[in-house]
Amino acid sequence: MGAIEIEVDPLPCKWCGRPLEQRRWWALKRFCNRWHRLKYRVAQFVGFVADTLF
Repeated sequence: MGAIEIEVDPLPCKWCGRPLEQRRWWALKRFCNRWHRLKYRVAQFVGFVADTLF
C-alpha cells in the first residue's frame, strides 16, 4: 500500500494573484515572496489605522 496523496488546488498570492505551488497541505503558502507578505501587512495596517481615525 502506498501513501495517500492529497491534492491541493493552487491558491493565488494575496498580493499579486499569481497561483502558488503548494508543497505541504498542512502549511499553505499565501504569498509568493517576503516582499509581497510585507506589502500586504503594511497595507492592512494602514487600512486599519485609516478606518479608526476617519
